[in-house]
Amino acid sequence: MLDPFAPPLWLRTALEPMCELLHLNTLPLHAHEMLFGFVFYTTVNSVLAPFLSARLFPATYRGLPRRTQLQWDMHVTSFVNSTFLSVALTYVILADQERANATWEDRIWGYTGAGGLVHALSAGYFLWDLGACASNASTLGALDLLHAVVGFCISILGFRPFSPYYGIQYGLVELSTPFVNIHWFLGKMGLTGSKIQMVNGIVLMVTFASCRLLWGSYMTFTFFGDVFTAVRADKPSFTLYDYSPSEPPLALEHRAPGWVAVAFMCTHTVVMSLSVFWFSKMVATVRKHVMPKGDSKETKVE
Repeated sequence: MLDPFAPPLWLRTALEPMCELLHLNTLPLHAHEMLFGFVFYTTVNSVLAPFLSARLFPATYRGLPRRTQLQWDMHVTSFVNSTFLSVALTYVILADQERANATWEDRIWGYTGAGGLVHALSAGYFLWDLGACASNASTLGALDLLHAVVGFCISILGFRPFSPYYGIQYGLVELSTPFVNIHWFLGKMGLTGSKIQMVNGIVLMVTFASCRLLWGSYMTFTFFGDVFTAVRADKPSFTLYDYSPSEPPLALEHRAPGWVAVAFMCTHTVVMSLSVFWFSKMVATVRKHVMPKGDSKETKVE
C-alpha cells in the first residue's frame, strides 16, 4: 500500500542531510505527516477539547480545578488519537497484502507507504505527548513522562526504518485506550460505580488484558526473536521501498546495529512493565468496588 500524500520537495530536501546523519532514512518521506499530526493534536488539546467540553459538559468541565481540566483535555486528545489509530492500524493490517507473507527481513526492515503514513501521524502524537508531559511533569507524574519518552523514541527510531512491521502490529494495544479514557471521564462526571462505568470497566479489562498483555507479550516475544536473527546476520539486507505513487522507489542497505536492537528491546520491556503495573491498578480498583468493606478511595487509572 502506498502513501497518497507525497512530501513537499523543499521539506524533504531540507531534512535529508540531517536525517542521513542520524540514519533516519524514511523520515524525510513522512516528516510533513508527522508535523501535521503534532499540529493537529496540539490543536485538539489546546482549542477543541476545552471548547467542546465546556459546551457539551458545562457543569462538569467548568467545575473542575484547572489542574484537572488540563488532564481532561489530555484525555480527550488521547481518546481521539487512540480511536483513530485503532481504526487505521486495523485497516492497514487487513488491507496491506504485502504484510501477509512477511519474512524476518520483511518484519525488521519491511516498510510500506501506508504504514509509514500511520506511523508518522502516531509519531506526531508522541511528539505532542512528550512536550505536554514534560511541561506538566509536576502535575502528570513521572510514569506519564516515561511513557511519552519511550513512545517517542520508538516512533523516531522506526524511521531508520527498523521494525515498522512490528510498529503497526504492536499498535493494536491502543484498542484498549479509548475505554481507559472513558473510565476516567465517567469518574470525573460523578458516575463512579454506575452501570455504564461497570460495563465500560468490563470491556476495558478484557481489551487491556487481551491487547496489551497477551497480544503485546506475543509481539514482544516474536520481535525479540527477529531482532536476534537480524543482529546475527552475516550479510546485509537490501530493500526497495515503493512508498508513493508520485515518487521513485527508495533503495536501502540494512544492518542491525547492536545499540538499536538493545534500545528497542529495552523500550518494549518498559512498555510491557507499565502495562502490567496499570493492569494491577485496575484489578485493585475492581476489588475495592466489590469488597463490602473496601476502601472507598478511587485508584487512578491512566
